[in-house]
Amino acid sequence: MTTFQILLSIAIAMFAMWMFFRLPVSASPLSLLINGFSGFFITNEHGGKPTPQRELTDDMRYKGVTPPANTSNVHGEIEHIHGDIPVIHWYEQANETTYHFVTAGDPAKEAVVILPGLPETWWAFHNQIAELSTDHYVIAIDPQGYGQSDKRLTLNYTNQSMAKDIATLLDNIGVDKFSLMGHDRGTVLTDHMTNVASLKGRIIRYVRMQQSFNEPHGKPVPPHFLFKSKFGTAMFKSKNMVNIVYTSWFPSNLTYATIQRLTHEFAFKGSAAAVSKYFETTTFDIELEDRHNYLFKSMTMPMLILQGKYDKGQHPAEYAQSPNFVSDARVSFIEASHFLHLENPVATNGAIRKFFAETSTSAITENETLAKKITGGIKSK
Repeated sequence: MTTFQILLSIAIAMFAMWMFFRLPVSASPLSLLINGFSGFFITNEHGGKPTPQRELTDDMRYKGVTPPANTSNVHGEIEHIHGDIPVIHWYEQANETTYHFVTAGDPAKEAVVILPGLPETWWAFHNQIAELSTDHYVIAIDPQGYGQSDKRLTLNYTNQSMAKDIATLLDNIGVDKFSLMGHDRGTVLTDHMTNVASLKGRIIRYVRMQQSFNEPHGKPVPPHFLFKSKFGTAMFKSKNMVNIVYTSWFPSNLTYATIQRLTHEFAFKGSAAAVSKYFETTTFDIELEDRHNYLFKSMTMPMLILQGKYDKGQHPAEYAQSPNFVSDARVSFIEASHFLHLENPVATNGAIRKFFAETSTSAITENETLAKKITGGIKSK
């Protein structure tokens, strides 16, 4: 490059930075462009910080492994959510991947496994963890590439491989039967978990959130082609990207403190590049084909398709026929956008509780008994 070209490049970069800090956070093309370019120069990533006044559990239930680089929490560390509800941080190896996950509640109770989506970690489900841990054993997992789980780019980032790894993780920590919950990109993984041979008959019920089902993704369609590019990686590294997702792409009522914690969780060093790897092996069209070709057949457990009514890219009409594609599904809509579990936790938790009650062993037995009585009464006439 000539001296003039170098100076011109510096001038353009400085102008972009000046505009970046002047413009309001928005999802406009200009704002996204500036955010993306800014990510090449100024990143929001951090290498993790030890938690002050660390408290460790006396019950080292899981053996644990050395945490990946760039983490904050240590194995067995206790964090309190909603003031007084303890969650415990753990690290465990599953095949080649080291996973970070948290647990809450009594391990003797029925297990609930949660996988968050993009750009989230376990903490995005703190409201559901607090609610369900009163009478369940909740296990919320940072998927590969997210939060404090392994983010090496040499790992296998296909949905099928990661679903098998999570099944191995659950085997390693002694989880047998469990209810399953997924959101957004986490739902793509939980869909594939229903097809993992070692999990057949072990998924009690499935809460499936914010992902297309039997129809193609509605418009606007997220730009997968952009997410998997170097520009996409830079965009996810940038200062305002998480804020844009929660306030402009999917307008929400989240507080500043909540967005700050979500931003911190997504900014562990390596997350942006790892998340981009997800989109090298998949598209919405491929995922739709997978569901129609073989995943619907594996979804034999009771299912709740739980959607935010006001998600701009996933419209209620797309789910009108969804229960017809699997053996036992119902659809429910929450007064919220994409991040229903954060935007309207009371209604979301209520819908989950209702579904759990309807599909409990006692409820199913009562329904079967009632059906026999009704059938018997009809036959006797």
